[in-house]
Amino acid sequence: MKNTVRMLFSLALAIALVPNRTSAQGDVHIDVRSGSIARLPLRCESLQGPASGNASARDADQVLANDLQASAVFEVDRQWAPSASDPQPQFVTGGRWSVEGSQVKLSGELRDFPARRAILVRDYSGPASEWRRVLHRFSDDCVQQITGERGVADTRIAFVAKDGQNKELWIMDADGANAHALTADKSIVQSPSWSPEGSLLLFTSWRAGNGPAIWVMSPEQRKPFLISGRPGLNTSAAYAPDGQRIACTLSQDGNAEIYVLDARGGNAQRLTNHRSIDTAPAWSPTGRELAFTSDRSGSPQIYLMDAVGGSIRRLTFDVDYTDSPAWSPKGDRIAFVNRVGGGFDVWTCRADGTGAKPAVTGGNNENPRWSADGRHLVFASDRDGGYGLWVTDLDGALPRKLDTGARRAMSPAWSPRRSTGS
Repeated sequence: MKNTVRMLFSLALAIALVPNRTSAQGDVHIDVRSGSIARLPLRCESLQGPASGNASARDADQVLANDLQASAVFEVDRQWAPSASDPQPQFVTGGRWSVEGSQVKLSGELRDFPARRAILVRDYSGPASEWRRVLHRFSDDCVQQITGERGVADTRIAFVAKDGQNKELWIMDADGANAHALTADKSIVQSPSWSPEGSLLLFTSWRAGNGPAIWVMSPEQRKPFLISGRPGLNTSAAYAPDGQRIACTLSQDGNAEIYVLDARGGNAQRLTNHRSIDTAPAWSPTGRELAFTSDRSGSPQIYLMDAVGGSIRRLTFDVDYTDSPAWSPKGDRIAFVNRVGGGFDVWTCRADGTGAKPAVTGGNNENPRWSADGRHLVFASDRDGGYGLWVTDLDGALPRKLDTGARRAMSPAWSPRRSTGS
């Protein structure tokens, strides 16, 4: 984040100067919010099915257990790898897994313990090539039965992978699997951002050789379309919750300012008008406000304003340098980066700026982005050496690293939930 922000401010200054289902047997809604109660003990029992071969039941066991643990709702004990410290479970999962030609099928069960009354019994199927998604969907449904809100195992994370001087756009599943490149331009990509329904990605790229421009792409079709190639800086684009507007940073009038465009890139409306550099706009879930970064106080800080401009007020105080605001899906908190000592930490605060506290410390931690359920933040960090992607569950557990294949990864963007049919 710090290198991106510094480059952005320097660049701006330079340019200025020049499923198949059965019904659930019972909903059990427990208020499991980040940090509010301990994770619920759950035992993953081995799925019945082939123990070897491609997409075996043993492979499925591991994916399901990992998904449930990563949900931040459950503390998972694996029947096939018992530990003396495993607590008595409140819930158990199990069922039957089969591979039939080009299809996989799961009859998944979530039951209470020890009575083993059915909470969820449901059938799933899908292409064998997407067998992991079948497990993700079951895990998300288990989370929904307990909390009332679907999990996020069946989501994706876009990110930027650096290779030498090039930065390309990549995408992977939320657990780090199936990582693949979306661009191969041998250029520079920055700031990926998802559309509200998760079908499109906005990003900044130098791909046309005419300076930074805003592009949009379907991850499936991989054909970029130009949104804004106005003179100067075009960056930090983000869709409004209604999908009809895009907030971004443009310097077409000589200074880096926040603008709103229509979804096709037209009808630019300038929202800020200050000699400072204003960038990194982030929509509130209601679409009525924007958070952004500005150095109008002398150093980069987080500000809020109405979505039509005006009513600008500073959010962060008593801190030296803040950036990369990200609004939680429920609108109650804002994540941001705070410079502390020689590094950058991830902090969160309430939407009015109160209750600021660190979420991730140690090393350099950048570009936090929320999961769709608001229980997790993905961020880039050099905490173990080279830059990679990490997830914090915001419940005191240590952040976990996502496997990006040893790629130098940065600028993550967590997708909305996918429909079960997509």
